[in-house]
Amino acid sequence: MKKGLFLLIPLVILTMATLLPAETGRGGQAAAFLRFGLSARPLGMGSAFTAIGEGFEGCYYNPAGLGMYPVKQLGFTNHSLSLDRKLYTAALVFPVREEAVMAISWIYGSVGDVIMRDSDRNPLGEFPNSSNEVSLTFSRMANDFISIGANLHYLQEDLDEITAYTVGADIGAIARYKKLAAFGLSVQNAGSDLNWDSINYWSQGGGSHKDKIPLRIRTGISATLLNETLIGAADIVKDLKMNMRLNTGVEYWLVTRVKVLVENDEEEGEDMVEVLQAKRWLGLRTGYNDGAFTFGGSLIYPFGNLNGAIDYAYLTGREDEGASHIFTFRVIF
Repeated sequence: MKKGLFLLIPLVILTMATLLPAETGRGGQAAAFLRFGLSARPLGMGSAFTAIGEGFEGCYYNPAGLGMYPVKQLGFTNHSLSLDRKLYTAALVFPVREEAVMAISWIYGSVGDVIMRDSDRNPLGEFPNSSNEVSLTFSRMANDFISIGANLHYLQEDLDEITAYTVGADIGAIARYKKLAAFGLSVQNAGSDLNWDSINYWSQGGGSHKDKIPLRIRTGISATLLNETLIGAADIVKDLKMNMRLNTGVEYWLVTRVKVLVENDEEEGEDMVEVLQAKRWLGLRTGYNDGAFTFGGSLIYPFGNLNGAIDYAYLTGREDEGASHIFTFRVIF
């Protein structure tokens, strides 16, 4: 336990040092597509997922979550957004020698109908644009109570024929008390700067520009009640030079009790014992995300030794935005 607490100290210090001098605001920062949130289950809970981190979604919300749930998983998400925005994600999670968990994830975003104009504001046609982030995640349990994790990610943004890229890192930790409560902390986008250079592209007015991707601090708590069927969570998210955001969510799972064989750690003479285990099959959730209400559900269906799942989330949208629909498909090995 002392070793795990020691690992949390640098994150707490960095959190406090970052929040004190921060200014407030809402938009206008680089890599805006990464602030929307990812996948149907977390978004259905209002993006309150820092202290949960279960599934491939932990690659985005808190890499430490993967170490607490060492299962193979493949997932895809389609975010059907308003304002002609596109956002897709895919991830593969796999345990390593029963000691750690690794993941590879990809995020793609773009905005359609962006018009390019000349110096006299005459339209020249649509402005192609896209954003891609590829991440490698590593996570493991530091002890029986605390999991730690880190992401190394490559981000590339393309505007017409100009490309900017950067490499950054995320670190996170989750401290859990049995299966009842957890506290999560994640520091994201460390060392991420996008450098644009249009000197050789435009004959007039070209130049160099650096976009600073703001450091993001996520802190969260979660509680699991009613025999692990009810989960509640709350997050506070702070980006440098932007307002602090509050995310809250709750989900309820319908479960079936099945008999499974597990290793026997108590009685001598028996290697395996039979116990009852809860298997999720239908989940319902709702949440609040910085001015928008969210709703969602999940259906898990077994296919032999595999479990297939479909997750859905509906976001009401803030003023001038419109509703969004998110679908996630996953296979659990």
